[in-house]
Amino acid sequence: MASQPNYWTKLRAGTNSLLPLSTDESTNRLYARVRGRALEGDHGPLDSVKDYTLVDIVRTVGGRRQLLLGMKKRGFGVGKWNGFGGKFDEGETALECAVRETQEECGLTPRRVEWRAQLLFTFRDSGKLMRVHVFEASDFDGEPVETEEMRPQWFDVDAVPYSEMWHDDTFWLPTFLSGQSFEAWYDYAAGGEAKNLVLESDLMPIVAATPRKQPAEGRSEISPP
Repeated sequence: MASQPNYWTKLRAGTNSLLPLSTDESTNRLYARVRGRALEGDHGPLDSVKDYTLVDIVRTVGGRRQLLLGMKKRGFGVGKWNGFGGKFDEGETALECAVRETQEECGLTPRRVEWRAQLLFTFRDSGKLMRVHVFEASDFDGEPVETEEMRPQWFDVDAVPYSEMWHDDTFWLPTFLSGQSFEAWYDYAAGGEAKNLVLESDLMPIVAATPRKQPAEGRSEISPP
């Protein structure tokens, strides 16, 4: 069967999706890479999975394509430019979480929202997998405002401040901005946020011509690890 991007998008970010990506390594090589990764310390390669959302907001002004980023003012990732997003509230879908977090962090309400990527993050000194559901918002209500969490600023896409961002952004954000949908894994060195160094990575484009097997009867890709 030929791949159906809309089908897979709905599995990952549909209204009933709470854990939108199976961790079955037999059907997704990224989870095989996670389980086979190098480790430092007394922990397993996949002790826990935590889901997050990330919204990258784009616009075109005067013929220039721009990306809205926020300078993180507190907490995890402080001092780095990033998109908008965060942890799920109980009962939220990926899309609901993405919209709420964007409203809370920069004051915008996304209107045209498209699922674009799944990002898996691991750290050599941790057994936790951070799974991030990435959306593109190309239409929105409101104006960006500074909040307790973030200070938003528009950047031309050819002037993205990669040196002040998470290292993984240099790998996947250009692919995102090119319009490609994908799944990817980034394994950080021990020391995580302070060291900010990706040691190993893998990116799988989602191509319409690539055959993908739908879940067997009675099973779903929307399943806990």
